[in-house]
Amino acid sequence: MLLGRPFGGVMMLIKNSLRKNTETVYCSDRYVIVRIADCLFVNVYLPCVGTNDRTQICEDIFSDIEVWCKRYKDCNTIVAGDFNVDLDSSDKVAQFILSFINSYSLLIYLNEKQRANTGL
Repeated sequence: MLLGRPFGGVMMLIKNSLRKNTETVYCSDRYVIVRIADCLFVNVYLPCVGTNDRTQICEDIFSDIEVWCKRYKDCNTIVAGDFNVDLDSSDKVAQFILSFINSYSLLIYLNEKQRANTGL
């Protein structure tokens, strides 16, 4: 029996009716990639501030994800999850993620609360 709050890990729940159109592309402890029809879903869990080698871990994760994005270039890509960083900061990881976002012409989704706080 596990005690306490478990840390880390990612997963995706797929609706049964979508399973026939679903391919598990890659799974690791920090990210999961699933293709459903022509969409590539990437769920990430990046390390928190203060984690040893945080920047290198994030760069490695996004380098791996980039390989998969290139391999599935005909798919629409959605990258989501727990980035553990404020993308508006000057944090090295934030800047690296923004560079990745720009290189793939991805959009940043803001929920209503976030839009209100930024004035968008």
